[in-house]
Amino acid sequence: MNIESKWLEDFLVLAEVRNFSLAAEKRNVTQPAFSRRIKALEHTVGAELIDRSKTPVALTPSGRLFRITARTLMNQMMDGIGQLSDLSKLGGNIVRVAAAHSLATSLVPSVQSKLLAGKHNPLLSVEAIDVDQAIEELQEGGCDLLLAFDDELLRLPPYQSLQIGEAELLPVCACDNEGNPLYCFTNRQEVPWLAYSPSSYMGRQVEAIRDQVRLKPIFSSSMTDLLKILVLQGLGVAWLPDYAIREELKTGKVAIVGDTHLRLPITYYAYRYQARLHPAGEQVWRALREHIAE
Repeated sequence: MNIESKWLEDFLVLAEVRNFSLAAEKRNVTQPAFSRRIKALEHTVGAELIDRSKTPVALTPSGRLFRITARTLMNQMMDGIGQLSDLSKLGGNIVRVAAAHSLATSLVPSVQSKLLAGKHNPLLSVEAIDVDQAIEELQEGGCDLLLAFDDELLRLPPYQSLQIGEAELLPVCACDNEGNPLYCFTNRQEVPWLAYSPSSYMGRQVEAIRDQVRLKPIFSSSMTDLLKILVLQGLGVAWLPDYAIREELKTGKVAIVGDTHLRLPITYYAYRYQARLHPAGEQVWRALREHIAE
């Protein structure tokens, strides 16, 4: 099998941008030439990798699987070249991390300091995105590691997982000057609700107990930090993860409202494929293990 490295690079760019014209432009070739190279790659591997019937184009099941292989091959090749010539050291040490928004801002800084002690000098490239989109990134080979919440499928082969921690989604609101919560749950009056997007992981958790309190949705977002800002402005109640509001609870800027059964347990994990990562990626995985052991 004779696969040219430029075909792999072409495919990885196309898998990222999902558009032949844009991918060809990024690869500095004409679109017809780019299309012929993708066809040549598909012919060589003996499978259709791109679903051209969709707009934007999508990866076929074979394409999603091959994306992982292509990235692994390119990483191995770059790592080998770097070791031989001492070039491209920085590029070979990049570890792509997809993370849920709230985990990116709370967990990544605590791990970053541990990476300075290792010999491979990993450079984290973190993309904070919606949880469900982050899971898709891992499944399609778009990242080395995923930091996200509990997902039963990702705790089974061909994935590996580390339980990073446990937390609670707490119903909270801002406090007045005397430290009293601005809102409370009653059977008579609706409470303004700063909601997570219904399709998001957090939104699905809150939806399970929504009928137990009277809520009036006034805003919706998948971003914890944005909901937190609006809570601090006194605009309503939101369910926020405890790790995102520790300081605000301690200083009395926000208060927990409602009964304890409205506090929702959540568990968060680091995920990866079972296949061995490049050395910098393995060092980050070890750093996460050490973080758990503390």
